[in-house]
Amino acid sequence: MVDANQTTEKIIAAFLELVQEKGYKGTTTRAISEKANVNEVTIFRHFGNKKGIIKAAVQTFSSRMQLLPIIEHDMAWNLERDLLTIAKLYHSFVTKYEALILIGIRETVDFPEINEEVAQIPIKLKTIIINYLSEMKKRGKLAEKINIEIQAMNFIWLNFGYFLTQTRFKDTELKIPKETFFKESIIFFAEALKAQ
Repeated sequence: MVDANQTTEKIIAAFLELVQEKGYKGTTTRAISEKANVNEVTIFRHFGNKKGIIKAAVQTFSSRMQLLPIIEHDMAWNLERDLLTIAKLYHSFVTKYEALILIGIRETVDFPEINEEVAQIPIKLKTIIINYLSEMKKRGKLAEKINIEIQAMNFIWLNFGYFLTQTRFKDTELKIPKETFFKESIIFFAEALKAQ
């Protein structure tokens, strides 16, 4: 017998995939039920309607995002290693919720609540990076003239820009493997911040 949580997750996953392909208006409950391999009545019983699925997806996203501050406990106080750890955890998170993030960007007028939740990712990440860089500066491991807030934002722009480019322009000249991005961009970024 299928667990109710598994059914809920299957429906949310099918919904997000279809909305990414066809947009919110083009996604029907019938198509969701076919993709999730459930009866259409099951969707109505679990969520009521498509808006209910969006709300459930946002709640799941929001509860999982609370795990981001755990990153701070994994620091080794080695600039390259720590920034790589943060970048990899960030990309793992945004890749898992790629569909919801893109819906938040694309459908912001119809679903401001998604956009508000998605906006929490860089806000939380900025706090983590500022705290981390401030501690590294106290330890004498950063160049004295570094503006911590600006560098925290540069790190966010670097990572979010990569995420958007890779998700938006799949299989084009703009595609760069993640490991290459981490090696060439994150390590280079870390080197630029170091105390001489």
